[in-house]
Amino acid sequence: MAKVAVRRVNEWDGPSMLKIYAPYVGTPQAPEPALPELQDYIRRIDTYTYGLGWLLCEIDSTPAGFCHLTENRRDPDNLFSVEFQLYVKPEYLRQGVGRALWTLMRDMMELGSRREVFARVDAGNPEGRAFFEAMGFSPVGEEPQDGQTIQLMRYELHPADPDAVKPIKPYLLINQDYEAARESAALLVRA
Repeated sequence: MAKVAVRRVNEWDGPSMLKIYAPYVGTPQAPEPALPELQDYIRRIDTYTYGLGWLLCEIDSTPAGFCHLTENRRDPDNLFSVEFQLYVKPEYLRQGVGRALWTLMRDMMELGSRREVFARVDAGNPEGRAFFEAMGFSPVGEEPQDGQTIQLMRYELHPADPDAVKPIKPYLLINQDYEAARESAALLVRA
């Protein structure tokens, strides 16, 4: 049986994450037209891992996919509203990697008292849209992006503290809660 780990990212994961990300760059699935330089990507990992969150899924110590959060482009000052980005190696599609990453990130956002999350899906990607719908996202509109149509999808979170003044950063979550969510997410991968 394969060993599966779903965990927080660190800067040492940068090179393997760029390899996963590379096929998506320049397509509507990625927010940038060119692959970033490794040092820039590592800086990005350092910045966002502690503020918003990045996760990696490994199968037998081989990176299979990763996800991360960014500010909500439509409302960047709203700390309770974020965007979710997910990238899975093609050979690991439909094996539960995306579901495991989403599940752990969702749990971390809810433990951190975030209220909503958005995903952007290329309208020409029915598999991507089906995935997000299966995860509970609802379509809320379309937007043009670089000559393509992007489907905007929203997921309403159930924050641990709906009255929180600000969200809890991922690295400040109670370790016991994070570990339980991490172990549960790893069980979703069919390797």
